[in-house]
Amino acid sequence: MEENLPLICPVCGEKSVHSPLLLTDGKTLRCPKNHSFDISAKGYVNLLLSQHKNVKDPGDSKEMVAARRLFLDSGAYSGLRTALCECAGKYSAEMEKPLLLDCGCGEGYYTVGLYEAINPRSGRVIGVDISKNALAAAHSRINADGIKRDIFCAAASVFRLPLEDKCADMAAVIFAPFQREELLRVVKSGGIVLTAIPGERHLYGLKALIYDQPRLNEVKPYDIPGMELLEKREVRETLTITNQELLNSLFTMTPYYYKTSPQDSSRLYSYFGTSDRFETEIDFQVLCYRVI
Repeated sequence: MEENLPLICPVCGEKSVHSPLLLTDGKTLRCPKNHSFDISAKGYVNLLLSQHKNVKDPGDSKEMVAARRLFLDSGAYSGLRTALCECAGKYSAEMEKPLLLDCGCGEGYYTVGLYEAINPRSGRVIGVDISKNALAAAHSRINADGIKRDIFCAAASVFRLPLEDKCADMAAVIFAPFQREELLRVVKSGGIVLTAIPGERHLYGLKALIYDQPRLNEVKPYDIPGMELLEKREVRETLTITNQELLNSLFTMTPYYYKTSPQDSSRLYSYFGTSDRFETEIDFQVLCYRVI
């Protein structure tokens, strides 16, 4: 990390409303009270305190991260990525050196795309995720192709963002908890918040395969106190999968993976024993907000 970012000390934050900034000291981030956090060989810093973990290794497991990478690298969600990046490019066009926060950055698929969208304005990105497995995978994606990308990642919770107030020009929340209060705290007035939510029929074919009585997704109202809805984009496609590995990966990266019984899951895991193609709907809504 070549320059200091608006990262704050999580230890001091436990004792004070105003937590001091972390300053770069070689491969270490250090606060004025000498609390220090090393930047790992995987390129991220751990700012998630042990008392804020519900389990020893929170977030996505290595298996889930690998499944997500395999599926996303297939290009299945490239339409969503394109829509998000177009919005990021559009709303950052008048910004100078915008700082974008990716809340729940995962293994970096959308993070790198968002960075490239704001890069023409010398943009920077901070990615935050609770999963160290995901951040380790993000490191390889961020550093792919020998390109130097100004993306810095931290292990932290979106419920306790380790960032100073009103520091970000933009924030993205893509399949992560939408923490309105924290977003309003860290995003500047007039700043942009991008999010993606599933539409009614998103992955309906997948649900029809594993459940006897599949239901449409509930789409909640768009109104968010403290934010103005600027734009809604719909991404609707038919996804065709022609091998069992990719179908398994899609299932593993969804919430249904945890909620489906072994008996119902077996329908999916044996699908290509009797069929040669699987189809399901992709239905996303990309929402762009301005912080009031």
